[in-house]
Amino acid sequence: MDLFGLGIAIFYFLIISKSYEWICKVNRKEQIIFLCYTCISVLILEEIITLVYSNSFALSKFLFPLVVYLYLRKLKKYEKYKGIFISLLLSLLYHSTHTFISVTLSSIMGDVLVLQYKSIFFLVVLLLTYFIIIKISRYFHLEITYFDKDYLYPFLKKVIVAFFGLHILLFVSDIVSTIHHLNSFGSILSTIVFICLLLVFFAMNSYKVQIEKEIALKQKKFEQKYLQTYTDEIVGLYNEIRGFRHDYAGMLVSMQIAIDSGDLHEIDRIYNEVLVKANQKLRSDKYTYFDLNNIEDSALRSLIAQSIVYARNNDVEFTLEVKDVITRLSMDLLDLVRIMSILLNNAVEGAADSYLKQMEVAVIKMDFETVIVIQNSCKITMTPSEDLFTLGFSTKGRNRGLGLNNVKEILDKYDNIILETEMEDNTFRQIIRFKREFE
Repeated sequence: MDLFGLGIAIFYFLIISKSYEWICKVNRKEQIIFLCYTCISVLILEEIITLVYSNSFALSKFLFPLVVYLYLRKLKKYEKYKGIFISLLLSLLYHSTHTFISVTLSSIMGDVLVLQYKSIFFLVVLLLTYFIIIKISRYFHLEITYFDKDYLYPFLKKVIVAFFGLHILLFVSDIVSTIHHLNSFGSILSTIVFICLLLVFFAMNSYKVQIEKEIALKQKKFEQKYLQTYTDEIVGLYNEIRGFRHDYAGMLVSMQIAIDSGDLHEIDRIYNEVLVKANQKLRSDKYTYFDLNNIEDSALRSLIAQSIVYARNNDVEFTLEVKDVITRLSMDLLDLVRIMSILLNNAVEGAADSYLKQMEVAVIKMDFETVIVIQNSCKITMTPSEDLFTLGFSTKGRNRGLGLNNVKEILDKYDNIILETEMEDNTFRQIIRFKREFE
């Protein structure tokens, strides 16, 4: 390999590693590690293939996704389907784009001119490949957050099958192109692969938009359902307070008569049987509904309203504290719904299994952050650890524990959100800190 060929090879690995950086949102150090890994692995693979097969380049291209998959699966600990998806995506994105541009330019320039300026041709093709990959990645939003949405997984498994079919077709195109009288057919195949890849990307985006619209519609229906429950509760509490207002005057008259008569026994009786009971009644968890008025985000308000109803149905005492007006939180709506549903439901279920059956939620607006505290009584005492967030871990039995793992995966995408877990004296507490922009 001459110096120019070495430069072309390095540029190839740079484009692959850069694509990995864009799609998987890794830092520069991780990109360099991936670059070194792929470079060494592919060179070793080509040397081994050369010993048994003449067209080592075509076969190494075909096996390239396996090299990337091993890295993602063994070193990055990616889930199986995500690893297959990203490895095929990286391979197809580069190789189909590069082949399509090569075929198109050589058709325009002619084979004679391409052979005459071979070095410049390869350099131009690589540069165009780099810029087109950037455009495709940005236009179709090909990034790791796309693959983290579990509601897209069933469709993405179908896309993996399509990717694998295109990958095989691209390999056939490379083999056919080495046969002189079938060279044109190979070019047609490579063009078909590139166009089909773009169509798959369009299908992915269309499906994503459709599913998210359906989820948003379900969320609206969910909000309307609990808004009606919330409204009915508020009306009931308002009527109850109106009745209490009339009773309050009678309490004061009774107390005044007892004071005037100097009957300490009567004063003590009225205080314990009337005022103390009235105070306990007003401190009932039913009145926490009033604090929901301070939450402007209708989705968050509906989720907490739902958890109040869920807690009541499970005989759990629910206390809510929202003292300040809480504006929209800096988080994607669907992600917010998912993590709050998991944490609130877990808290209700944990409290329901405990002896005290108590749950508290506080939403606090501070100078630079909004803090949500979800606390519940529980029946066991343990030290919070990373095990809580591992896939399958649960204190509720086998085949559970997917929720907290999903929470961790979602929150890992956000630099401005911190989740703290505390446990003391049979009380489990989750504290979520949302850093706020200056208002």
